Formats: sequence, C-alpha cells, structure tokens
Amino acid sequence: MPDKSPLPIEPVAPEFSFPVDVGHLPPQGRSYTITASAEERARVAARLDLQDVEVLKAALEVNFQGGLIVVTGTVDAKVTQSCVVSLGPVPAVISEVIEASYMTEERAAKEQVKREKILSKKKAGFKASAEEEELIEFGRQDPPEVARGDRIDLGELAVVHLALALDPYPRALGAAFDPGAWGLEAENEENIPQTSPFAALAKLKTDRAKPGKK
Repeated sequence: MPDKSPLPIEPVAPEFSFPVDVGHLPPQGRSYTITASAEERARVAARLDLQDVEVLKAALEVNFQGGLIVVTGTVDAKVTQSCVVSLGPVPAVISEVIEASYMTEERAAKEQVKREKILSKKKAGFKASAEEEELIEFGRQDPPEVARGDRIDLGELAVVHLALALDPYPRALGAAFDPGAWGLEAENEENIPQTSPFAALAKLKTDRAKPGKK
C-alpha cells in the first residue's frame, strides 16, 4: 500500500537574513547595523512585488527589558513601486521605526504551563489572584513572539516593517485611470488593480506553505 503521508515542507530561507543568538547577548544588549546585498535586495523586491529595492538597511538595538528581548531602531530603504494606474515606476524613500518584543522558548513554555494550571484551578471553582488573571489575559491578547531556537532574525524583521511601511496604492504623478485600458466600465473605477504590502505578505505565507516551494 503506497505511503500517503504528506510530504515534509522544506523551510524557506528569508530573502534578507541576519540571525542573532539571544543566548549570547551581553547583559547590556548590543547594537547592529545591517545592510542587504544586491542579491538580497533583488529577492526582497520579488517578495514584495516591487520594481526595485535600491537600498535596504537597518540600525537596531537588542536589549533585555523586564524578562523580554526588545528590538528597537529603524529600517531605511529606497524602493520603486508600481503605479496602480499605469504600472509605471513610483520611487519611494522609507524610514520606519521598529519596535518588537520576543520571549525565549523556555519562558514561553513555562508561562504556558502556568496558564494551564491557573485555568484548571478556575475550572475547579478556585479564584485566581490578580497576578494570575494578568498572566491569562497576557496570553489572550498579543503576547511577544517566541524567539525560536533563541534566535531573532533581524533581516526578516526589517523586511516585514518595510512591507508595512509601503504605500498600498502608489500612484505616479499625473497618472489618470483609464477604465477602458483595463477592460472595465467607466462606472467601475473602484476596480482599479491594486497592490498592497499586506497582500504581498499574505501571498508569501501561502506560497511558503506549498510543499517544495523554493
């Protein structure tokens, strides 16, 4: 009988990668200045549906705060997007603030065990303390990401923030929409083809979920 088990999904390397092992950070933290190479910029441009990425760099501080690993700094880029009307080039200069928090896998696992014990206690009819309720609420909201393998990829973090900073509907100066050029009726101008960094990220996640996707 043939084996019908699903094929393993091969991990896809980020287009711009700069992993940091948080287990080897000094207590005072560390500063990083990272710059994407021409090859990396080309891959980022393809990922985000950009015509070109001329510059992509980030200046970041990685520190310990309140038991978390906190990354702060900026990502700067010069890119060329496609006009949503003419598909012509639309240059853009990006300078985006980065603020992100992470927790180690060990802390995440311990907090999950604590939450499960608290929830079991509440289910049995016992009242949780204010601190315990805070821990449960912390897990329900938007907790920090987990640093898998105790590593943070600063390059990938920079690309994600770049994507979120892009103009979702770039338009070249003087560009006017011609419905007929897109095979649309004049009254359907809302159907202008549009690109979005959110759509680019969603597409990336979908593509990377496919077996064998490179």
